Amino acid sequence: MKIKIDLKVFLLILAYILTNKIETFSTLFVFMFIHEIGHLFVGMCVGLRPKKIYLTIAGFSIEFIEKEYDNFVTKSKVRLRNKILICMGGPVINLIFILIGYLLKVPNIVYANIIIFLINMLPIVPLDGGQIIKNILMYKYTFKTVNKVMIEISKYNLIILTLIFSIAIVYLNNPIIAVFVLYLWILYLKEKRKSNIISNMYRIISKEL
Repeated sequence: MKIKIDLKVFLLILAYILTNKIETFSTLFVFMFIHEIGHLFVGMCVGLRPKKIYLTIAGFSIEFIEKEYDNFVTKSKVRLRNKILICMGGPVINLIFILIGYLLKVPNIVYANIIIFLINMLPIVPLDGGQIIKNILMYKYTFKTVNKVMIEISKYNLIILTLIFSIAIVYLNNPIIAVFVLYLWILYLKEKRKSNIISNMYRIISKEL
């Protein structure tokens, strides 16, 4: 299993240190890691093995080695189910820690997990919420259609999120929020580029047929 670290993480750590918010960063980072452990646990439960672990500004990300299945239809359904379960693994862990933090009366645990849960459940690809909706839609619609719809949904949600966070930056005086929003836009643009590549492939195949 390979571990890859995005160098921008160190710039983010430096920004937290300079703004005297290293404690906030540490708490969020710990529970981001635990969030990914939830994904890892569910992935291993459905028979997948971790291939790579990425450390990014948004936390940790895990890539799995998928199993091969004999029947293509079964493979498609099993893959969709597995992806949905894996995406749900992280947010469920955050919900558990929100409850634990509430029972133990530790506000930092509650707040950190609420933030991580809410952000990850946003209907924006490639966040967990966006991936869950995407894979549910793929039970009924084609990959091409779902990709196009999710890109549009993500775009409008990101615009709304950017407006809300812009207000939060002013009131909370926390420039780190701007870095996070910018990173979400970068992730979205990468997904959009993938979607365009897929659309072009479908167009070429259609012409050949």
